[in-house]
Amino acid sequence: MKSEPAIQTRQLTKVYAGRTVVDAVNLHVPRGSIYGYLGANGAGKTTTIRMLLNLHKADSGTIHVLNQPLSAFAAVAPRIGYAPGEIRLYDELTGLETLEYYQGFLSGPAVLRKPLCEALKMSADDLNKKVRYYSQGMKQKLLLIQAMQHDPELLILDEPSERLDPAIQMRLYEWLLGLKKRGRTIFFSSHNLPEVERLCDYIGIIKSGRLIVEEALDALKNRLKHKIRFVFTRPPDVLPEMPEAHWERLASDEAYLHYRGSIAPLWPQLSGLPVQQIDVPESPLEAFFMDYYRREGTVS
Repeated sequence: MKSEPAIQTRQLTKVYAGRTVVDAVNLHVPRGSIYGYLGANGAGKTTTIRMLLNLHKADSGTIHVLNQPLSAFAAVAPRIGYAPGEIRLYDELTGLETLEYYQGFLSGPAVLRKPLCEALKMSADDLNKKVRYYSQGMKQKLLLIQAMQHDPELLILDEPSERLDPAIQMRLYEWLLGLKKRGRTIFFSSHNLPEVERLCDYIGIIKSGRLIVEEALDALKNRLKHKIRFVFTRPPDVLPEMPEAHWERLASDEAYLHYRGSIAPLWPQLSGLPVQQIDVPESPLEAFFMDYYRREGTVS
């Protein structure tokens, strides 16, 4: 990945009570990209994010955010939006007062507040209620709006779709993709693999504090093994031979097709088959993720 980085770390390490929770992590997050930081609970995702934001001090290593070392973080902080994974809000403030409170730390206007509230279904009545009366989903939406309302150059989100219903998740994804089109950078932690596949240009996978994979998602998907299940209306006379793929017979009228990369070049050879049903039993990214974790023990 050679693009100019919005975030770059070198040998980033954090130790708690003799346990290394982030272990020599080298991150490279290109500007104008969406980067998914994947890992099981306790893998080190949140600790990494807190060090990027100068909320936790690293024990060793270096961090550059928006081309500035962490020693100059105060200068770049107004260009960053952050939504933490945990919800800690002032119960006695209204939603609107909460947004104004956070915006008060910045010099510019909340230029995206109104369209964000519309997109995430936060009405004027909702914003005039005290936060103590909010559901967990409404609190999550409020956190996301405060992170994005000033149109930050870099957005850092810790498990952003947690607590959101599916319809609001889709609206959030549309917003994040729209921000990327405008040149913004989004770095978010997740263990939601379909979400990562939908959104990300790059991924990093962290396991027990170590970054075990960092790669462009398209490049990774092109070299992963894919599997599609075909059910036929009748047993086909012959299954076409393809150098890029191979068949696994399950029954006379059922088979798996195994292949790498895109299936598009294979469709002309598949079009003549008497197909009744096609299933994709497992995401190749999910299989890849689980395989990396199983190599060193069970997922925590």
